[in-house]
Amino acid sequence: MKQGYRLALLMCMLMPVFAHAGTYRCVSLDYPPLIYKDSDSRVKGFAVDIVSGVFKNMGHTIEVEIYPWARSLEMLKTGERDCIFTIFHSSEREQFLDFSVEAIVPQAVYFYTRKDAGVVFNGDFSSLEGMRIGTVRKINYGPRFEEVRHKLRLDEAYELEQSMKKLLIGRIDLFPSNYYSASYLLKLPRNKEIAEKILQLPFAIDVVPSHLAFAKSKKLGLLRDRFDQEFRHFVSSGRYRDLLIKYELENAPELLRFLQQKY
Repeated sequence: MKQGYRLALLMCMLMPVFAHAGTYRCVSLDYPPLIYKDSDSRVKGFAVDIVSGVFKNMGHTIEVEIYPWARSLEMLKTGERDCIFTIFHSSEREQFLDFSVEAIVPQAVYFYTRKDAGVVFNGDFSSLEGMRIGTVRKINYGPRFEEVRHKLRLDEAYELEQSMKKLLIGRIDLFPSNYYSASYLLKLPRNKEIAEKILQLPFAIDVVPSHLAFAKSKKLGLLRDRFDQEFRHFVSSGRYRDLLIKYELENAPELLRFLQQKY
């Protein structure tokens, strides 16, 4: 009887864990080539393949939905979704998110401007005084930018391509972006005219690790720890490098340094 009681008690204690096993619902923004929808409206991308591959190795699956970034963050705050990626760590976000220890993608952030604008940036933000800088709503551009954000003259957009178009018509003087997204968008045929007139400034604003994070209200800390462990296996197995080749990112200097330094 006592043994049966103990077994029943143990099963009751484990039920919440099993209830969350299986499929987890993640959100992100449209962030090609890391996260985007293909022509059949399927969510795919470099980061999607990483996270789904790690979860598969853990015996789980994920569903990924794309929303505006502000809405994605709100859905994690309210516990409507389980996880979000790729996301920069901040003390504010730590109030409602459990971040992976492992960075899944390092992101270099640069300024982009018109080729004929004569804008120069060498790391000194005071040189940008009076310039109109196009940002995307709720996007964090790394600690160096965020520290001086309140001093800058900002013009918000909902998507990066809106900032590109504003730059082309002279509504802004420059915009920050991670290297991957800007490079991907500027290669698209529809942006050919924009690409011919835009210049990436050579000095990186920042190189920031980006993570997977879980809704703190869901109490998925053990899953987060397991993800970190399995992610390290995923990289050491060579599958991370295979995805670099698949998405033509094998020459991205930030990713190459990431692999060399950590693994």
